[in-house]
Parts: sequence; structure tokens; C-alpha cells
Amino acid sequence: MINIRDYLSPERVIDLKSTSKDGAIMELVALSADSSSVGDAEKLQEAIFEREGIMSTGIGLGIAIPHAKIPSVKDFVVALGRTRSGIDFSALDQKPVNIVVLIAGPSQEQQRYLEILAVVTLRLKSEEVRTAVLAAETPTELIDVLSSAGR
Repeated sequence: MINIRDYLSPERVIDLKSTSKDGAIMELVALSADSSSVGDAEKLQEAIFEREGIMSTGIGLGIAIPHAKIPSVKDFVVALGRTRSGIDFSALDQKPVNIVVLIAGPSQEQQRYLEILAVVTLRLKSEEVRTAVLAAETPTELIDVLSSAGR
């Protein structure tokens, strides 16, 4: 079972300043760019926007999970942004998004990519977990909530 703690570090958890979908994605890409696993932040951002152009990653319940796999990412990087005011993410349920989880991974790692995506999605589908994520006082507390949920 994937442990979210292996991919999401406290320095990659933020309260989003942006009030737009594009701005939120850019904030999270910038946050991920300092990882040694991300070789080209510009290509990552392009890939994320390209994926969003196909279909919004706003999955409903106040959650969006923009994601991409590209050759210039050497290992998985997860960044999480939250906002209490909500962002229009063109979500499936047409409701604002409060939690945005960006997942960047290497092109050849399809299985682990799907596992990380599944764990994040399943945990955040719990209203209790979403409430705790939004209420967490520190990034470490937030990661603890996501790591222990569903175990």
C-alpha cells in the first residue's frame, strides 16, 4: 500500500494565494519545481495544463487532482494546496474546489502513478478527511491526516 508520506513533504503543503484554477496549478508546480525529481518545471506545467485541457481534474466534493507523467520527472512529487474560499476548477459537480493535489511522475511509472492517484482520491472522498485537511494547523498535521486515513 502506498504511503502518501513518501511523496508529500511538509514544504509542499500550502494555503493557496490564487483564486483561479490556472493560478493554483502554477503555485503548486512552482512548489514542486525545487524538488530534485523535477527536471523541467516548465514542461511539467505545460503537461498539467494540457491534461486539464482534455478534462478538468476537479473530481467533485471540493477536490481537484491535476496530474501528469513526463520524462523530465525522475520520481513522484506530490504538492497540496488548500483554500477555504474555493476555486472554480470546472469540477464535475460544478462546485468550488478547496483542496488541490498535484501529482507529478515519471512517464514509465504507470502502476505506481495509478496507486498514488487512487490513494489520494479514496482518502479525500471521506468528508471527515477533507474537513480535517482544511482544519489542519500545520503541514505535518495535514500529512498525518492523509497518511492515517483509511488505514
